[in-house]
Amino acid sequence: MISKFFNRLFLLLFFTGLIISCDYFKTENYFDVDDPEIQYTGRIDFSKPDEAQFDWSGIQIAANFNGTSCAIILEDGKNDYNIFLDNKFHSILETTSDTLYTLASNLKDTVHSILITKRTEASFGIANFKGFILDQGKTLLSSKEKNKRKIEFVGDSFVAGFGSEGKSPDCLFSRETENNYIAYGPVLARRLQADYSIVAVSGIGIVRNYGDSLITSREPLPYYYDKTCMNDTIEWDFTRWQPDVVVLRLGRNDYWKKPFPKRDQFRTAYINFLKYIRTRHSSAQIFALCGPIRKDPHCDYIRNAVNEVKIKTNDKKIHFIKLDIKLDPKKDFGCQKHPNESGHKKIADFLEPIMRKALNWK
Repeated sequence: MISKFFNRLFLLLFFTGLIISCDYFKTENYFDVDDPEIQYTGRIDFSKPDEAQFDWSGIQIAANFNGTSCAIILEDGKNDYNIFLDNKFHSILETTSDTLYTLASNLKDTVHSILITKRTEASFGIANFKGFILDQGKTLLSSKEKNKRKIEFVGDSFVAGFGSEGKSPDCLFSRETENNYIAYGPVLARRLQADYSIVAVSGIGIVRNYGDSLITSREPLPYYYDKTCMNDTIEWDFTRWQPDVVVLRLGRNDYWKKPFPKRDQFRTAYINFLKYIRTRHSSAQIFALCGPIRKDPHCDYIRNAVNEVKIKTNDKKIHFIKLDIKLDPKKDFGCQKHPNESGHKKIADFLEPIMRKALNWK
């Protein structure tokens, strides 16, 4: 108990700059980000030694360990995380100015699993994960194999999980109301036994972002698609993670408020993005979604764009899906009229049989 206290005291002093260097990281209870037993899912930047930086929604960090406790070193203060212990929801980690977080303690001295999933989206800022801390003499253990299937979800607030834990459609969005884990993408991926990666920004469009005074926004979603982190310039290495499926939902923000993009502007941008996704993922099935329905033209524009690409390129792996479902404002909406857990479940319920059939995934 005393040694554990001093180990953690040294760590805190180290990260506050009061100790410039020490041998703490040579002790057996610290496991850095490069440890082969740590599993990562999502776009993560490992370019700096002993650091794993990320900001996209739904990032996952998982490990198995033995012992009675598990802590992590995490520089953040802006994002929230779900903590799953032994395959059950355990707690929500709300990061602060601290860098050392105890995720679990007073456990039975046996083998445990830990899963960390990022609830909040990239606009809250970059996080920097630096490793695990376990009981003295304990270690990380081999984890089960990852899912063989992979899905990339690309899009806007619906994909990010904006306001998904809001209590009513009238509540204002906040960090606490966003939980990507219950958004339809992750829900669908778990049903299909697939790992997933999220590239999503609330308010984003294919041409025009929500609230932009310009018809053509300077930084629509295609601007960010090559980025490892939304808030950095490092380009993503697409060879690191090749999805079997890309699910794209964009277009609703483009036509939320005037001035609207012209039809040809939207068509050109959407077609170009479909073609670009294909260059990055040559064998992936691509599902282009629209809806749930509003009185705007984006569904027709997307359908026409998809059909044009399929005809001109003979690409039989691109599919158009209209989310022809109705969400009940009283039951299915979280903050600012975005889907809550019930609403996201309805979207996943609609998509699951369509995608299973198209992919021949049993």
